[in-house]
Amino acid sequence: MRGLLLDVNVQNHCDHLRRLLAEIDLASTMAELRLEVTTLSAVGIPLDIDDRNLWIHCQRLEFVLLTENRNHEGPDSLQATLDDSWSEGRLPVLTLASKRRLERDHDYALAVAEEIADVLFGIAESGQFLDESRIWVPR
Repeated sequence: MRGLLLDVNVQNHCDHLRRLLAEIDLASTMAELRLEVTTLSAVGIPLDIDDRNLWIHCQRLEFVLLTENRNHEGPDSLQATLDDSWSEGRLPVLTLASKRRLERDHDYALAVAEEIADVLFGIAESGQFLDESRIWVPR
């Protein structure tokens, strides 16, 4: 696994998330495990990509997707894709419970960063969390 890919709706929080991980002393562990925190643009994925193709790219490129929440409408929505394409062993999608709180509540933001790191470390080190299609953070 390569790390965490921030969806278009949370991509502006990439640096903030990196700072939070450093603040709670997890950035070095991320580096040791060679886990990136990056954006769609940085890996060459178009910002207007539909949910299904984004999920396919994430699986192919080995990134866990962090999203605020993509729509649930239509056969190519993220939820429809998870319902018909996800199976145990695939990477989960992390869904941010409240982007607004991430921006305004530092303790909440630290909890989000810690839970994201926990999921990434669990996947990278022992294959944990590969039995869940979507994980809300914080839980």
